[in-house]
Amino acid sequence: MSQAVRRNGNPSSPRTKASPARKASPARSRPSPYILLVYPIILALGSLFSVLSPSASPSTYSAAFAPGVASDINTPQTPQTLNYFAGKGNFLNLYFVKIGWFWTTLAFGLLQLTITNDPKQQPPSSRTGSKNNNYLQALLRYFLVTLTWIFTTQWFFGPALIDRSFTSTGGRCVPRHGKVDSLAEGIELSSVATNFSCKAVGGKWLGGHDISGHFFMLVLSSAFLFLEFFISETQTQAAHPHISPEAAARIAKETTEEEKRAVGGWESGGVAKARLWTQYFVWAVIVLDAWMLLMTAIWFHTLFEKVSGLALASLSVWGVYFLPRLSPEWRKLVGGV
Repeated sequence: MSQAVRRNGNPSSPRTKASPARKASPARSRPSPYILLVYPIILALGSLFSVLSPSASPSTYSAAFAPGVASDINTPQTPQTLNYFAGKGNFLNLYFVKIGWFWTTLAFGLLQLTITNDPKQQPPSSRTGSKNNNYLQALLRYFLVTLTWIFTTQWFFGPALIDRSFTSTGGRCVPRHGKVDSLAEGIELSSVATNFSCKAVGGKWLGGHDISGHFFMLVLSSAFLFLEFFISETQTQAAHPHISPEAAARIAKETTEEEKRAVGGWESGGVAKARLWTQYFVWAVIVLDAWMLLMTAIWFHTLFEKVSGLALASLSVWGVYFLPRLSPEWRKLVGGV
């Protein structure tokens, strides 16, 4: 007859099946530089659509009447917009793209404000030594990317790089309607050095290589936010390896503060919800960036001008986020992915 196993002189109770240990979330694999290839793909798709689709053909003038008085009176002589996004006055262009770096900065700021990281719990490969150092590195990356945006599209010790590129390749400011009222006016227009100033005096850019500032900004913004999102999620996951902000927000009303800390470390349901809505907002900006990038690829600029904007933005992102993998000293300074 078998005997029950005794512990401390007492018969042991039947052994129950042990509950499975909670598994930590798997470590996130680092993004590859090849993710930047998504942008040439978007450009190729947009360019292909612009060539093959009848709706993407150049705006045409109505020809319902033969040229003459009847045509002038009855037929509007303005180009017909074939697509809402083909016009520069569309809502997203005016209130999203034109102030795109504001939305980018807001999304980045919310990411940093809702990070709850614990450097002691981070893997050695991403450990920085202090929470403050994480923030300083993030701010430095933001500064470098923003400086690239300023130099390229806003100001570079005078005209921005895209304006300098335009004028150095033969571009100039000319009258919008093709004629100059006086010699002095013609000289004044030809001396204008920026696209903004040219429009302000009633002229337009003509000739030259006009690097697509829209393409540059949209690529830079979306890549920057995606990579910062990855970094912040890695830090947050290290501090809360067992529970996501979604789950923390759901159970917040049903648990005590001690239980919240036990299951994931989220300080409160409000903190978890703030993180969750920040995630939604960041991805909304990224998706809108991608959509307007596709619209730009279809409707605006030449292919070479868009390729130039794409190349400048990709080099900027690579230098800040992927070059640190090749340079330990640079990685200590800016972090990276």
